[in-house]
Amino acid sequence: KRTLNPELLEYHRKFVDMMIDAGVDGIRADVARAKPVEIWDIIIPYSRKRNPEFAWLAETYTYEDASPQANMPYDRPEDSLRAGFDAYYGQYHIFHEWTTAKDLHDYVRENLNLSYRVERGKSLIGSFATHDDVSPMYHGGEVFCNLTTGLQVALPMLNPYFVDGFQSGDMYDYSYRDKYVEKSDTDYNYMKVHPGKLDIFNLSRKPGGDKPQIGEFMTAALKFRDDYANVLKRGSYIMLDKKKDKQDQIISFARHRQGKTLLVLANKNVDRSVAAIVKVPTLKENQELKNLLPKYGQESKFQVSKGEIALELGPGRIHIFEIDTPYIESNSKKVYKQH
Repeated sequence: KRTLNPELLEYHRKFVDMMIDAGVDGIRADVARAKPVEIWDIIIPYSRKRNPEFAWLAETYTYEDASPQANMPYDRPEDSLRAGFDAYYGQYHIFHEWTTAKDLHDYVRENLNLSYRVERGKSLIGSFATHDDVSPMYHGGEVFCNLTTGLQVALPMLNPYFVDGFQSGDMYDYSYRDKYVEKSDTDYNYMKVHPGKLDIFNLSRKPGGDKPQIGEFMTAALKFRDDYANVLKRGSYIMLDKKKDKQDQIISFARHRQGKTLLVLANKNVDRSVAAIVKVPTLKENQELKNLLPKYGQESKFQVSKGEIALELGPGRIHIFEIDTPYIESNSKKVYKQH
């Protein structure tokens, strides 16, 4: 009947009060679709009467509907955003399952189009891996970690997100897995661990791997994002055409705002180099390419000519260049902007 339980609603109000009084500045709602939007329609505005800047993140995806509970509704990010949530999880955690650059472009475009159906300024987190996913190290090691970090700082609508241990390449393999223990807080005396995933259910070790260079790349990439915030957080997303990339492995796009352009070129394939020719409207043949991200992995090769770049990108490499193309938007067909 869509009628709320007043006592349960009051319990939620008290919880929000407790969080705000404790100095918390936002709430992540686990499985946000588990509650009807009528609750969020009341609780979220209530929180902002006390703190106008109180943030809400919905753990709601785009396609998933898996749930341990019967009769759980499908994920519905638009409903959550309309109810007042600021951000949602999205679906970047299945990036490693996408086989082509088109899969990524289509998803970015889908989210940008969604932004026009809800209130201005909504976003999603760059959850290329959550605590429910295996370590990115299993999808390509340090190279894959750096690739996804570079994408997080370059793609529109994203707030970068990293699970603890990512910054040093933790494989989340635990020596106590399946070992017997005398004392247990459950009815099971063997240490249950999900291989490759951050252990949040046991008295675990401190997260950490042996690849500190991942954290160094991440730090530099996030600083770059701050330095170019005007373009990366508010600029358009321009999909660039290419040729001679039969397997569609080269991710090529530009971010542009107020005459400034950032060119992003990445190789989705973490196992081998890939060559292609990328069309860059209004690109000058004397354009210098200076990578704004740190080097890692195998070297890449570039040859600039008027309106295009011939390239061979190393496995899993991502490069970002500032280029002099103030009129690239008006000369491109695939231009998308966030609401």
